[in-house]
Amino acid sequence: MPHQAEDDCTNDRLGRLSLSQPRQGYRFSIDSVLLAAFAPAAKGPVADLGAGCGILCLLLAARGLPGPFTAVEMDPAAARCCRRNFQAAGLMGQVLEHDLTQDHPALPARGFNLLISNPPFGQAGQGRLPPDAARARARHELTLEAHDLWARAAGLLPVGGRFLLCLPPRRLPEALSGLLEHRLTPKRLRMVHGRANRPASLGLIETVKGGGRHLVAEPPLVVYGQGQAYTPEVAAIYASLE
Repeated sequence: MPHQAEDDCTNDRLGRLSLSQPRQGYRFSIDSVLLAAFAPAAKGPVADLGAGCGILCLLLAARGLPGPFTAVEMDPAAARCCRRNFQAAGLMGQVLEHDLTQDHPALPARGFNLLISNPPFGQAGQGRLPPDAARARARHELTLEAHDLWARAAGLLPVGGRFLLCLPPRRLPEALSGLLEHRLTPKRLRMVHGRANRPASLGLIETVKGGGRHLVAEPPLVVYGQGQAYTPEVAAIYASLE
């Protein structure tokens, strides 16, 4: 349960992880938990593009990835929380308060083995914007459009490097095409369903820069079983964080 912090952040728990999050703006959800669990084990530098409070880096470290980790987040409040979380967890790495449309010396070309991102789901000009500016940027492509994210990711990865992301099904055709245009070949796709008899609500994608064009569509991941109980697979993901 969250409780008040002394500033514009709250302190929350996710299993054994202690997290500082902005009181207003974007706050992590199950999407990040499932995306981190979908990521392959990897050694070497890892970057989260649009990191929020740094939840994906913390979850990957909890899975045993050694890093170092770089969290890139342009919102000052989220970046401040992210720094606290890195320090509290003892993560080796850095937090950059930075706009991904701009170059940065700490983001060298081909400098990362693994990139991960939970990007905005909404396209600019479509749907209602949340009144909170930070939440609006996190949910809609107001400052970084999808093709810019694909280009940035491609530039940060060497051939063979991996880029992980999640998007709602309505964005998948555009994303798969755009990723291919930047030599980020989709290799694994897993659809997430709230319940077994419902349409998918999320797609988890793993790409490899310069990889061969062979896509594996993995079995669906179902979140809820009976009532509000998680399915055994999702329950096991959360149990691993205790």
